[in-house]
Amino acid sequence: MITIFKEDFERSLPVGASAHDEVFEAVYPAIEAALNNYYDMLLGDPGAQRVESTDESEPLKYYFKMLVCVDAFLSVFRQLDLVLTSTGFGIVSNDTISPASKQRVDALEAQLRTAQCRARAMVIQQLRSEEWGVTEQAQNFVRHIYTEHYFFFAQGIPSRSYKDWEAMQRAISEAEEQLRVRFSDEQIDDVLKAYRCKDKKDMAEYGGFVQLAHDFVDLWAADGDGALHSALFRRMERLVEGNPEKFCIYPTTTAYSSAHMLTFSNKKESSAFLFNG
Repeated sequence: MITIFKEDFERSLPVGASAHDEVFEAVYPAIEAALNNYYDMLLGDPGAQRVESTDESEPLKYYFKMLVCVDAFLSVFRQLDLVLTSTGFGIVSNDTISPASKQRVDALEAQLRTAQCRARAMVIQQLRSEEWGVTEQAQNFVRHIYTEHYFFFAQGIPSRSYKDWEAMQRAISEAEEQLRVRFSDEQIDDVLKAYRCKDKKDMAEYGGFVQLAHDFVDLWAADGDGALHSALFRRMERLVEGNPEKFCIYPTTTAYSSAHMLTFSNKKESSAFLFNG
């Protein structure tokens, strides 16, 4: 298991250049707990091996340490009498110094929660691999095509916060459920598997669909189920229906059968035709 040092803690927190020793010492038990937790619930054995074998300067280890430190600090920082300055922070140690105001502490929490989201997104992005992608951890942390990494990094909107991410959750769930109804659970699950495993061949084939799925979620967030009647959704249908060699799972599903069910008309020539009146 890796070790978190004071320098890692300082580098991870977006509140100044230095933290007094007493802050790190006060938070360290929470850091140990967070480290154990993330080893178990996020890394698993394949992820742990990758983190431990990765150089300190590599993004995976850098962001994993950041995620652990931010998570740990969030779990205890309201219990500390913090002093916040432009260059760092410390713990109140005498009666002549007042703790930071609630407004500043609230602002710090919002900043930390956003940093937590961004660090988690980067760790998951770096973990994607054939080994990690088939684990229970990967399935738990990559549940949707529209990912945290896409939201915070791919669209180039640096002002996005954890509250913006929370506000997207309903649209993500509802929009993807519609994709599952239309294109089948099996096909969407295969797209997710390819993403988790960072399968270059499959992702090259699914790439266009993934981008359209991202756009569909964004449209759903703005227009709700009106997105189902959009040109964007029809384009997705044409892409999947027109490429059975790429989306080879879809034609074998009940979703495909439902979408291609023939509508029979009741004609006078039919033996079971019923007259009204």
